[in-house]
Amino acid sequence: MLETIFSRVSTRDFTDEEISPEELNQILLAGMAAPVGRAKYDTLNLTVVTNAELLKEISNAEDYSGTRPRAPLYGAKTLIIVSSKLADKPDIEYSNVGSIIQTMALAARELNLGSIYLWTCISTLKKHPEIVAKLDLPEGFTPISALGVGYSKTSLETHTRPRHVISVNRIN
Repeated sequence: MLETIFSRVSTRDFTDEEISPEELNQILLAGMAAPVGRAKYDTLNLTVVTNAELLKEISNAEDYSGTRPRAPLYGAKTLIIVSSKLADKPDIEYSNVGSIIQTMALAARELNLGSIYLWTCISTLKKHPEIVAKLDLPEGFTPISALGVGYSKTSLETHTRPRHVISVNRIN
């Protein structure tokens, strides 16, 4: 398990190959196993987008050509959008979505698939209600974030320890 965690990376260049229905199902099941505050799983929704035209619309909702020409989806043929019902004062919903995204990203890595956590392009979508309407979300749900999934053009490396360091202070 730790090797999978240490080996998860953001993929920014996917092949044109589609993931299998079995792989997608495993990733979705992993997302459903993520911890959710107060077990409010009924406040969450997963939307799988594989329709090429809709993926193109989502990609073109904002111009990234100057700095990141393959952004925001980097060629991913599968996009899993995580939506939530928002409370009057949203807070835990964002943690719930982050937990689901991370759990699905780890499942993708375990399946030797690439993934990328997409926040900005989903935030941009909120400015395009005509695109959001095409997601056919249940009433009262707001798209929060997404995971692009697919086969990486570069081989995924395996690591046995973290690649980054975060400072730690200990209070004994």
